[in-house]
Amino acid sequence: MAAREAPWRRLAGLSFGMYAAEEIRKLSMKSITNPVFLDNAGTPSPNGLYDLSLGPLDNKEVCATCMQDFNSCPGHLGHIELPLTVYNPLFFDKLFLLIRGSCLNCCHLTCPRAVIHLLFNQLKLLEVGLLQAAHDLEAVLSRFLEENRDGDIEEALRLHVEEVLHNNQFRDQGAPVKTVCEYRSKLISQFWKSQMSSKKCPNCKAGRSLVRKEHNSKLTVTNSTIVIQKSGKKTIVEEAASMYVLLICYKNLIETSH
Repeated sequence: MAAREAPWRRLAGLSFGMYAAEEIRKLSMKSITNPVFLDNAGTPSPNGLYDLSLGPLDNKEVCATCMQDFNSCPGHLGHIELPLTVYNPLFFDKLFLLIRGSCLNCCHLTCPRAVIHLLFNQLKLLEVGLLQAAHDLEAVLSRFLEENRDGDIEEALRLHVEEVLHNNQFRDQGAPVKTVCEYRSKLISQFWKSQMSSKKCPNCKAGRSLVRKEHNSKLTVTNSTIVIQKSGKKTIVEEAASMYVLLICYKNLIETSH
């Protein structure tokens, strides 16, 4: 076959993501419920991490799922059902920043809604490399707020971004990937520093809780409560929130932020 006749494809984009729980269950060949890897004879235990449904361990075994040998079997996914809600350790640092910038009283972010919609739409433009359009979006928001103080900011930004994307759909040009990634990191970093450090919640006016992280495995939230004693003297008592309550609040925060 001549070189010009060989099939080829141009890579237009690349993205990474995490499987949702339901997607993992659909892809899984086996639910891992047995903590014992091997039995006394060295044979893989059923429903264990070395279960043959996930693939053979050596050349002597055959996969119980695809019936192929050690060299031909691609390997298959299994899953472990967790009894309690837990956070993904890969996102622990982001979870810490998110909880620290959240009100644990009303489960809202401690920053204006306009800022959230601005960042969301800027990231949407950066996905297709429109660096200048993302940079100009802040000026677009400022003009809108000056002309329509009671207008729907979310809808205005959405329509503007859709128009920009529509006008750009037939163009195959954008900022370099490295420049876009650097600008995205800068936007997110500025968001955490300047918008997520309010001492009072703009929604319910509650004070900010103190959030501490320990060894990338534990979050402790300390709430200050004013207790009036019999003598009439006010005393500030600090109470630590449990991780379960923290995760439930985090779940509600994600749902109310959409």
